[in-house]
Formats: sequence, structure tokens, C-alpha cells
Amino acid sequence: MFDRNKSAIYSLYNRELRKDPTLQGKVVLKITIAPTGKVLACKVVSSELRAQELESKIAARVMLFDFGAKDVDTTI
Repeated sequence: MFDRNKSAIYSLYNRELRKDPTLQGKVVLKITIAPTGKVLACKVVSSELRAQELESKIAARVMLFDFGAKDVDTTI
């Protein structure tokens, strides 16, 4: 799923990178996915970016992902 949406995330990152060329690091997200495949929640667990606005934009973009329906129960 992330490979399919990689270009959208890189676009957000590259836009911010033009403003701050020193921007680098990893972001860890906690994602809750419904059995329908819809993302119910996406939270930044940790980040090395030190760019809260970019982290929020990445989390918002992940909220648009659709992982596809699965025959499973909702768990947290």
C-alpha cells in the first residue's frame, strides 16, 4: 500500500525539503485499519524530522489510503 502511494508522500516531503534542505529522518506511524480497508486513525508515534506540519500532512495523506476489504474482525 505504501509503495502505491509513495509518490504522494515523497511529494509532501520534497516540498518541505525545498524550504529546509537539512530535513531528514524517519517517521513511525500507528495506523488503525477497518475490515473495509479504510484507515480509521493514523497517529505519529515518533519522528526524527522535527517538522510537525509535515508529519501532520503525512498522517493526513495516510488517512486517505484504502487497504482493501478483508474478512477480519476490528481490532485495536
